[in-house]
Amino acid sequence: MNPISRSTEYAVRALTFLAQHQPLGSYHLTRKMAELLGIPAPFLGKILQPLVALQILESQRGRNGGFRLVAKPGDVTVLQIAHSQETASAARSCFLGQAECSDERACPMHAYWKVAAGNFDLQMESTTLADLAQFCATNPESGYPAGTPATEAVLGELSVDIVHAQHLDTSPLESDSHPESNS
Repeated sequence: MNPISRSTEYAVRALTFLAQHQPLGSYHLTRKMAELLGIPAPFLGKILQPLVALQILESQRGRNGGFRLVAKPGDVTVLQIAHSQETASAARSCFLGQAECSDERACPMHAYWKVAAGNFDLQMESTTLADLAQFCATNPESGYPAGTPATEAVLGELSVDIVHAQHLDTSPLESDSHPESNS
């Protein structure tokens, strides 16, 4: 059982990718990221928009547009990403699928699931994009976040800057300044 939605999974994968390439500060085309990460491009653009509203990402339309990370990876938690994608009902639906499940009208799993979900939230709150990018840098064999068959083909098409960015330090930028975007 996966306690997160597909949109949250995709958002975490995309932001991890951007955190890995974040020192360049360049925009990454939605279509290319989608190919590399094995995510439908229209869906990827849609799930990243709430993160623009939260000022975690910046978007730019046009030929050289796309998305880029503007928040420091160490300041963005997995829980923030999940909350950007989930509705309250989806995030806390009944473990056994009951339409109504609360402390007052609980299913047999309610108390157990409530504790497990709380622990899960604590773990997501203590995990940042910097943690995920560091994991990827030290465990390249994991293939994460781009562990799809399309990875090799798309990497050949990505700009030289992006390919070289895979070998850069994944620590947050020293500067907080970011150019304005034309959303």
